[in-house]
Amino acid sequence: MTKYTLLKCAVVVAVLGMMAGCATAPTQEMSDARQAVQAARDADANQHTPEAMEGAEHDLSQAEHELHGRNYKMARDDALAAKQGAIKARNMALAISQAKEAMAEADKLGALSQATRDWLTQAENAAASGKEQQTVHAAQQVVRMAHDDVQRFNDEQQRSERENQKWLDKAKPLLEEARRSEARMSGLQREALRRAEQAYQQGEGQKSYNLADYIMAEVHTMPPVARTKQYTVQRGDNLWRIAAKPSVYGNGLMWPLILRSNRERIHDADNLRLGQKLIILLNPDKAAVDAAVQYAIRREKAGGDLKALDKKFLEGTP
Repeated sequence: MTKYTLLKCAVVVAVLGMMAGCATAPTQEMSDARQAVQAARDADANQHTPEAMEGAEHDLSQAEHELHGRNYKMARDDALAAKQGAIKARNMALAISQAKEAMAEADKLGALSQATRDWLTQAENAAASGKEQQTVHAAQQVVRMAHDDVQRFNDEQQRSERENQKWLDKAKPLLEEARRSEARMSGLQREALRRAEQAYQQGEGQKSYNLADYIMAEVHTMPPVARTKQYTVQRGDNLWRIAAKPSVYGNGLMWPLILRSNRERIHDADNLRLGQKLIILLNPDKAAVDAAVQYAIRREKAGGDLKALDKKFLEGTP
């Protein structure tokens, strides 16, 4: 056999081998494509990246059709395209899914920012255009920003809790003081105290403090509760001597205070009845003391009808 004949046979054998290779069914490629498409479905690519998923499923369907028609070369090409498209769809779907999970956590707290929402829109638009790298980048940005949103929310919550605790700490002593003064309060003030205590129990620091502060401002403007004791007139007593007793005022010039506290009992300041019961005011204010002393001095220098003068004093007439 000549060299030419041998070379011709070799070429024929090679061509036949290539044809045989092309004629082989793409079993592995089809299996890989099916697995890739299923993995994309499992990643919810149909929901997150429907356009890319639709393309991958279309390529797989075409490969199945060509395989059924024994067009193995086209079946192999379509299978490879389906695999690549499915992997791309899965990658984008996973990225968007993670982004949405991070956003859901922030949204549940009411912390999700508009900027984070805008980045998700960019990721979804990129996925719709089949831009895998841009989709993944934007989705990763969403995750970072959503985590930042949550962190800011938590920081604000902690700051708010610290601030609220300061208000509660300020409200507590005011409420304790208000309770001690409750007997002197009006009905409206008692209701405000009840609301202040309720707010304190519910942890509403500033509200509790504001109510308690209002109540105590009202209470501080109220005259003090009169404290009194009873005194029995003894032999030789007069108003000056009673006022001068250390157990009373320790100052005889303050006797008009006794007269004022017993205006219904004393008909003549210069004549007391033995055994008569008198009320002694124990906590007179400074203005009342000053007025009493001034009147006592003026009365000593006055002449005429002292009963009439006492009456004017009791009526508050100069």
